[in-house]
Amino acid sequence: MRSMDRSLRSDAIEISRGWLDEVDLASLIGPHFDNADRSRLFDVVAIGKAARQMSNGVRDVLGDRVQRELLVVSGDEQGPARSYANRREVVGDHPVPAEASLAAGQYLASFLDAPTTSNETVFLVSGGASSLCALPAPPLTMSDLAQVWVASLKAGLDITQLNRLRASTSLISGGCVLGRVRTASSRALIMVDNVISGPRWVASGLTYDYRPSAEQWGQLVGSLGVQDPELVKRLGLAFECRSRVMEGLVTASHTNEVLAEPGLMLGLAALDARQRGYDVISLGASVHGDVEDVVGEWTRVLRTLGDGPHCLIGVGEVTVRVGGAGRGGRCQEFAWRMAAELPQLGREAVFVARSSDGRDFIEGVAGAFVETRTRSRAEELGIDYEDVAQRHDTHGALEALDLLIDGSHTGWNLCDLYVAVLGASGS
Repeated sequence: MRSMDRSLRSDAIEISRGWLDEVDLASLIGPHFDNADRSRLFDVVAIGKAARQMSNGVRDVLGDRVQRELLVVSGDEQGPARSYANRREVVGDHPVPAEASLAAGQYLASFLDAPTTSNETVFLVSGGASSLCALPAPPLTMSDLAQVWVASLKAGLDITQLNRLRASTSLISGGCVLGRVRTASSRALIMVDNVISGPRWVASGLTYDYRPSAEQWGQLVGSLGVQDPELVKRLGLAFECRSRVMEGLVTASHTNEVLAEPGLMLGLAALDARQRGYDVISLGASVHGDVEDVVGEWTRVLRTLGDGPHCLIGVGEVTVRVGGAGRGGRCQEFAWRMAAELPQLGREAVFVARSSDGRDFIEGVAGAFVETRTRSRAEELGIDYEDVAQRHDTHGALEALDLLIDGSHTGWNLCDLYVAVLGASGS
């Protein structure tokens, strides 16, 4: 049984990461420019967790036709950066926007405002951009944005709701940035990390025109549940300021194009599982909702599977309603809660939750895995399973059990990948 457990573990972990070896950004970017006039010149703006890798892919395709380039990256970017005389990198704050994010937003505005000889501006957009690059409408401050982020976690808002809130008070998000474009045309290549509403709300809809009504705005603020009346007032004033800016917005010709989406990762992982001999059941590339509800759904499906080896797989982003001072991440939370369900299946099982960008909220941690005996092992070590779950303090418990998956920056951001593998019954 122990050897079977280790084999399942190895398979599950490899299925959750093997897709990274099968994809290349330049090969995905190339077709978007196949019909471009070879004399066209480009300004490039890359913002998000995959900014450096996406911009390198564009350089591989366009070469010296890139005239100017701005990258807004996170502080945990790893690996050597390519150096170009016309490339500028700035670092923003993540996951909570702060002063470096404001500086990045101001630099973005000045970059786009500057005269240019290019024909087209290319935006390379990936998850995390909303935090890394921010330019709130007055009188909203970066401290206010941080409070909104914390309140959204407590309220259990999904990422689309949070992005709509951000866009409603931003002088760059929700299409506002397009008013600063000086080239005759622009396009955005988008790496999708939002399973609820797709490319539309990546980076708070950076390059999509968003103009909510006062009624829609009121509903958004109400869902946040902010108790500070002064913060609510500042949010309202910022919304009014931003609305006035959008009324006078004049934009160049613009298109939004999907570069990669979660289904890419799901398909490659499912193929890997089949090649390893598993009967694959896919829950699709839009797994979302409260983590407890998602755990319930996965458990119900797992209990229906037949006697042979199976792999249940899905991609998405669960919601965790955070309370207290516990440390963890979405993947760690999902894995910990699955540890209570696996022993009920009557066979060896392993569950893995891994972030595609290599960071599950905590630096150096990509996610976690649990096995049939994880909960009993926790009890043997004096770890109170229910207490950990209630306090959302999963990181320490998983670390003590050696169940964390080491993480580093992958250059991708396609949500989280969830994999459950079951051994054959009676094996």
